[in-house]
Amino acid sequence: MLEQLQRLKAHLDALNKRLEKVENENASLQQNQANSEAQFRGQISQKDDSIKQKQLQIDQLNQQLSQAQSQFKQLNTDATALAERYGRLEKSCTDLKNRFQEILTERNELRAVKEKMLGDQKKSQLQIEELQAERERLIQKNDHAKVKVEAIIQRLATLGTEQDQHAQEIQQLAHPTEQHEEI
Repeated sequence: MLEQLQRLKAHLDALNKRLEKVENENASLQQNQANSEAQFRGQISQKDDSIKQKQLQIDQLNQQLSQAQSQFKQLNTDATALAERYGRLEKSCTDLKNRFQEILTERNELRAVKEKMLGDQKKSQLQIEELQAERERLIQKNDHAKVKVEAIIQRLATLGTEQDQHAQEIQQLAHPTEQHEEI
């Protein structure tokens, strides 16, 4: 009986160690999840800032473009200096085309970066969901282990009381004369 209790105690110790290990793993996973979320939020805010800066540059370039267009109109109205200014105007148009091409290129690059960021965001969201599902699974596993430990403790308590009753019955059978003398 003492051996059984010692075995049960060893099992309880092992279960407690397993429970502690699972809780530590759960805490580690939660910490990793929090770190990942913070890292992804930081990356997203950096990308958002980058997009805002690029948008400001686009706006500035659009303003420059509108200014160049107003200059273009002014050059058309100035008939007296048309011959002299025509070469400059052609050069300005070429520069504007180059700038516009650069803007288009930057816009396309920004679109590609945006699509990549959206893909990364979706991947991150999936990872977060997977980690949350894993966390839920570990919590359920932990709860299940707690229930098993409680059941074992209850069985041990029940075994202890049943063994006490059996010991009394054995004593009564071993010493029946003592009971008759008391009566």
